[in-house]
Amino acid sequence: MQRTFMATISPLALALSAMLGATQVSAADPVEIQVQLVASVPTTAFYVVPAETGWIGVPQRMEWTPDPVLGGKLSTLRKAFDVKNSSGAIAARLTDSTGAYLSDGANRMVPLDVYFNNKELNQVTSQEVVSATEAAAGKRVDLSIAAVETGSPIPPGEYTGIVNMTFDAVPPVAL
Repeated sequence: MQRTFMATISPLALALSAMLGATQVSAADPVEIQVQLVASVPTTAFYVVPAETGWIGVPQRMEWTPDPVLGGKLSTLRKAFDVKNSSGAIAARLTDSTGAYLSDGANRMVPLDVYFNNKELNQVTSQEVVSATEAAAGKRVDLSIAAVETGSPIPPGEYTGIVNMTFDAVPPVAL
């Protein structure tokens, strides 16, 4: 024998149930979202900007690879920059007085060579890296950061570093 069960819901119970469900949904807390934006817009007369966006301020990895002679070496970071100075050359220097290096935090350092437009930067003097003629037209140049090969293997560890550079618009020389 088969039994059948039938339930009946009154219209009043159905309305009450719908009202309680709606109350729960409308009682939810509001969701607030904040988006922080920044923008830096240089003058069209002088600028030094990365050609590829999104990597400045983000750690860049220098990969270690085995080397039969040196024991291992770090890859070179290469990035392109768009530069322009409509009224003279562009000069650059390393901003930190100690130069550029990677450190493991325990007195082990790997010195770095920094080149901009194939000109080596140092922390002592600002030097011309783009001539006035090239800078007036605007040009794409390379930044290259590489570990100095000292002939000794790099000790194992986790290394970090920050390379700070300053670029200056050099006024034309009066003759």
